[in-house]
Amino acid sequence: MRLLIADLVTELSPVYDETKRLAKPFIYGGERQTDILLSVSEKTLDSMMSRAAEGVTVGKMENLALSSEFCRKAIPFGTMLIHSSALICDGGAYLFSADSGVGKSTHTRLWLREFGERVHIMNDDKPVVRLLEDGALVCGTPFDGGSGIALNETYPLKAVVFVERGEENSVRVPASKEIIQKLYFQTAHFVSAETAVEMLNNFEKLLGLTRFFVLTCNMDSSAAHVAYEEIVEKKYMMLLYGDRC
Repeated sequence: MRLLIADLVTELSPVYDETKRLAKPFIYGGERQTDILLSVSEKTLDSMMSRAAEGVTVGKMENLALSSEFCRKAIPFGTMLIHSSALICDGGAYLFSADSGVGKSTHTRLWLREFGERVHIMNDDKPVVRLLEDGALVCGTPFDGGSGIALNETYPLKAVVFVERGEENSVRVPASKEIIQKLYFQTAHFVSAETAVEMLNNFEKLLGLTRFFVLTCNMDSSAAHVAYEEIVEKKYMMLLYGDRC
């Protein structure tokens, strides 16, 4: 099975239905050479299943293993995983990233409720960012964290938002050092020393291509409106009026 993921021709042979189903929208029938070859051994799956939480199927574990390998092998191509919920708003992608359990998906679902047809979720766990000379693109993948949302779409990246829990809703701009630290914990791990250097180069390039925010929020619907006003609306005002806004 050959797929086109983030413009990378990716070859894999999934055994279980989970990845076969998610991969269908990404099937590639062109003649380009394969960029990335993925494979997962039964031994690896057995080891992962022995450590998996109760209720996790071997199909989901295969999808996780393939996604991890893809995200490591994509790094030299200027492509990086940001563990996040990819929210599409007015034609742009906003990545809401956080540790598992913090509530990034809960937050983006508030946007769906509050803003309706203006927004949708492209991928709720494992989108990737493709770095270009003049910008960055958020690309869907056939890899899923359990939501079943894994669309084959590409949108320009507008911002990366690190989500933290709090009683009050607020947005701040983090320093570069904090951004790098947070990105490190939300991207591919267990990479070689050589790939780690390329990964850090990707981080530094991304710093110059998009905006970063830290969103402290509760689970009230007002959190979506505070985030929208500070992250989306304020940018449009600055484009129109510059520093006067």
